[in-house]
Amino acid sequence: MYLTEMGLSEYRADAYLSLLQEGTSTAKEVASAAGIPQSRVYDVLDALETRGFVKSQPGRPKKFGPVPPETAVGQYCTYKKRKQTNEREEIQTLGEEFAEALDQRAKKQHTDEVDISWAYPNRHYILEQLEQLTEQSSSEICMVTTPKSFERILNHHGSLLATKADNGVDIRAIISTDRNINGSVEDRAKELMSITRVENIHGRLYLYDGTDILLAYKATHGDGYVGISTSSTHLYATLEHMFKLLWDEGTRNTS
Repeated sequence: MYLTEMGLSEYRADAYLSLLQEGTSTAKEVASAAGIPQSRVYDVLDALETRGFVKSQPGRPKKFGPVPPETAVGQYCTYKKRKQTNEREEIQTLGEEFAEALDQRAKKQHTDEVDISWAYPNRHYILEQLEQLTEQSSSEICMVTTPKSFERILNHHGSLLATKADNGVDIRAIISTDRNINGSVEDRAKELMSITRVENIHGRLYLYDGTDILLAYKATHGDGYVGISTSSTHLYATLEHMFKLLWDEGTRNTS
């Protein structure tokens, strides 16, 4: 039935159809014609009035008349839109209160940093997480990776990296020399970031904005990869120092 597909319950749909057929009626008459329990009929009619399908007439007994369908549907759309707006505002308010509560809880625990680690069991999840970290970045992205992994990153979210570069994010990549990078990928990458090459890179390291870290390495069993991400300014500082040492090594060898 069209009315139930629009979101009305069966009782509300049956009551409205009854009023369209019978005309203005009392609640008792609607209950009888539509097969609605007497204990429910007033709630059903009040809900229909709220949604724009029914108008009530004061009196003893109170009567209810149907709103023409073309008008009722428009009023129902307005009701749904208003309800959705209210729900969005409520969710936004609750979300802000939730974030504030978490912030207050963190302050009570006398800590300014929470280290949380996540593991990613395959290449697809690692790429998705790298894309998310890139999306969140606003100042710095540092990569230590292999040509193959570098090409995957550029192919997977190269346009996002381009947007970040345009927004002033400093992007640098240290790439191993075990094989050449695809020419078109390398040309594109050089427009977005600074690149240097070093020998003997086996794991992959990705650093974002002084806090976020993702490490990836080849799984012991099988051909897949494992990724581990965490947020830690202390660990980031150590890994960034290692990155700078590798960067200087690559720069010296290519200069």
